[in-house]
Amino acid sequence: MKKLSANILDGKFEHLIDEDKLQVTHLQIKSGEEIPSHKSDKTVIVVIYRGKVDFTGEDGKDIILPGDIIRMDPNEVHSLKAIEDSDLLVIKAAI
Repeated sequence: MKKLSANILDGKFEHLIDEDKLQVTHLQIKSGEEIPSHKSDKTVIVVIYRGKVDFTGEDGKDIILPGDIIRMDPNEVHSLKAIEDSDLLVIKAAI
C-alpha cells in the first residue's frame, strides 16, 4: 500500500502516479480557465471533487459537480471550462 496526497495547487496539475499503463493526475483549474480540446490514447475517468466545470465531450456538453464521474473511451475528444475554482482527479488507464 502507498498513500498519496494531492497538494494545494495554484491552477496547475500534478501527476500522483505516472506509469506506462496508469496515470493519476490531480488537476486544479481556476474559474474561467479553459483546457482546450484534446484526447488520450487511454481510457479516461474524470472525478470532480470541488467546484463546477462545463465539460464538453463527443456526446455533448454537461455541467459536472462534486460526485460526478465522467468515463471516456480512448481517443474521445473533450474540453473543460471551469465555472468555479475546481479540483479534479483524472485517471488514465490502458485497459
